Amino acid sequence: MGDGKRAKLSEQTADRLFEMIMDERAYAPGSKLPNENDLSETLNVSRTTLREAISFLVAQDVLVIRRGKGTFVADNLPSEVVDLTSLQHLHSRVRAKDLFEMRLIFEPATVALACERASDEEMEQIRRKALRVEEIAAAGGDWPAADQDFHLSIIRASHNEYMRRLYPILNGAVNEILQISQNRQHMQEIAIADNRTILEFLLQRDGAGARYAMSIHMKHLIHTLQN
Repeated sequence: MGDGKRAKLSEQTADRLFEMIMDERAYAPGSKLPNENDLSETLNVSRTTLREAISFLVAQDVLVIRRGKGTFVADNLPSEVVDLTSLQHLHSRVRAKDLFEMRLIFEPATVALACERASDEEMEQIRRKALRVEEIAAAGGDWPAADQDFHLSIIRASHNEYMRRLYPILNGAVNEILQISQNRQHMQEIAIADNRTILEFLLQRDGAGARYAMSIHMKHLIHTLQN
C-alpha cells in the first residue's frame, strides 16, 4: 500500500475513533484506550495506521499519551459543538477539502456583497492587498498569509459582521494547509491568476462576475488538493 493510501486510511481511522469517543461515548473522558492489538482489530486497521490516527487526535487534544501507561482519552474533551479552530491542527487532505468547500459556500456570496457595499477606499485597499500577494510571491516570501489578508479585506468590505467573525477562525487552518501543501507552487500560480480575475470584477463592481470568479478560484484549489 502506498504512503498516500495509508495516510488517507489513518485520517479515516482518526475520524472513526473521534466519533466513537465524542458521539458514541465508547470511551469515557479520562479512560485508557484498549491496547494497540485490540484497538487495531476493532477498527480493522494495522497498528501503524492506528498510531498515525492516534497522533492526529493527540494534536486535537482528544487523546493523551502517557509514557509507560498507554493512551488515554483527555479528561476535558473539546466542545461537542463543532470547533473550527481544531481544524488548524489537522494536516489532512480530507479536512482541507472540507474547509475549501466551506469557503466555496460563503466567499462567492461575500465578494458579491463587497461589490455592492465597499467604499472606494476599501476597493483601493483590496487592490493594494492583491498586488502585495504578487510582490511577496515574487520575493519568495509568505504569500499564503498575504493571500488570506487579501480575502479578509474582501470580507470586511462585505460589511457582514458574521462573515467577518467567521473568517479568522477559518483563516489559520487555510494558511496552514497552503503552507504544507505538496502543490504549494501550483497553488501560488492559481492564487495569483485567480486573484487578478476576482479583482477585475470587483473594481468594476460586477457582483455576478466576482461571484463566479471566486467560485472558480475555490474549485481550482479543491482540485489541486485532490491531486
